[in-house]
Amino acid sequence: MYRILIVDDNFENRQLLAEILREVGECDFAANGLEAVNAYNLSIKKNPYNLILLDIEMPGINGLEILKKIRESEGAAGIHLGEGVPIIIVTAYEKRFLEAFNYGCDDYVLKPIDPEILVKKIEQKIRI
Repeated sequence: MYRILIVDDNFENRQLLAEILREVGECDFAANGLEAVNAYNLSIKKNPYNLILLDIEMPGINGLEILKKIRESEGAAGIHLGEGVPIIIVTAYEKRFLEAFNYGCDDYVLKPIDPEILVKKIEQKIRI
């Protein structure tokens, strides 16, 4: 089973994603940017995540800022872009996900979530 971090400020969205992924992996949750960055940093020391699902629109630290922080942290550790933890943006805003590619996201899924597409994309990213 894969380790997946789900980052979304909406409780129902986190629960829906976890239900879709119950056969795919063990899911941890972060409800905001600070929790996400802390969970990521802790995972590096113990048991790294295989994948992060990241919402863009969140209060405080938004998903793009989280993505940028993670990629900067990987770069400082000598991990090149494309070799770090796969990050899939999960958003309802088509235009915003394009911006996420500039910060190093690996893929995106639009809300409402199609479970088959989500699982397929996750399996593709983790197997790379």
